[in-house]
Amino acid sequence: MTRPENRIPLFTRLLTAEATGADAAPFAEVLGRAREAEAAGIDALLLHDRQSAAPAPADAPHFESGTLTAALAVATRGIGLVTTVCTEQALPYHAARALATADHLSHGRSGWQPDTRADPAAAGNYTRAGSASAAERRARAEEFTQVLTGLWDSFDDDAFVRDRASAAYFVPEKLHPLDHRGDHFDVAGPLNIARPPQGHPPLVHRVADADDIAFAARVADVVLAPADSAPALRDTVRELARRAGRPDPPVVLLDRPVDSAPGAAAELRALVDSGVADGFTLLAPPGPAGAAHHAVLALTAELRAAEPPTAPPATLRARLGLRRPPGRYRSAPATTPDDYAHSMPEGGSRG
Repeated sequence: MTRPENRIPLFTRLLTAEATGADAAPFAEVLGRAREAEAAGIDALLLHDRQSAAPAPADAPHFESGTLTAALAVATRGIGLVTTVCTEQALPYHAARALATADHLSHGRSGWQPDTRADPAAAGNYTRAGSASAAERRARAEEFTQVLTGLWDSFDDDAFVRDRASAAYFVPEKLHPLDHRGDHFDVAGPLNIARPPQGHPPLVHRVADADDIAFAARVADVVLAPADSAPALRDTVRELARRAGRPDPPVVLLDRPVDSAPGAAAELRALVDSGVADGFTLLAPPGPAGAAHHAVLALTAELRAAEPPTAPPATLRARLGLRRPPGRYRSAPATTPDDYAHSMPEGGSRG
């Protein structure tokens, strides 16, 4: 599947601080920013979260990420919503249910970002030792991902027939237990929610080093990389993904600190045209949240003004040019999100 022609994928972090300082903004103001980002053409909002008190108040998330996602899902129409999940503290069955629910509520606009950072304070809040190495945290996150995708495939796409004439609600043969036993998790399954509209809500991962790049190439649908990354990073990620047997390469987004320098939009488009990046994460400048938010919107508007005025696809996967994966228990080819939208009743269902 390909993205709309000449459309550059753009992500940004949703700012939840007050316009005048670091205190939490009321939800109405946060929702207003989300809707403004949607109208400007941002493809997805990164919803920051953490499992302990932030050392700096300005870095506090202010809202729990999953709850905020659910609230925004029913109050926005087109923008993607990427929830942060701390894979060190969370359990995959709960995360799978929450993320599937968000995808149903948003009609295919949810994504998730595994947080694998070491945080001793968070470990203390969850009675974990907090001494795992970076390699151990990545291994746990990778198994976490395997469990999530397996649980999302618990029901085939056509499992729910809802046929009143025959009194058949779903086809039992199209429900599959998981029976996962691994180094970190034992999960029986199946999930008690219908398969998400996107099949698997896309996984977004920020890379920090070579090992992280290899991890992202194996599991991520979207790779976020620092602005000073090597020009060959995109090619490296694609090659590692190919070696891992993945049919489609991840989308690579470079950080772009937003400033008032002239020609920024032309510079970003040149980077995409040269193959350095597929798109960008627009980083708000320092200062009051309101002004920072509007600086991001201004650059977004400038970038979108140079693109054909076509309506973006409905789902986050489609906006990124990512195919919808088929369920693991059937051999049917991957379908497009539009095909699925016409065949699947709205909302989720419980088995």
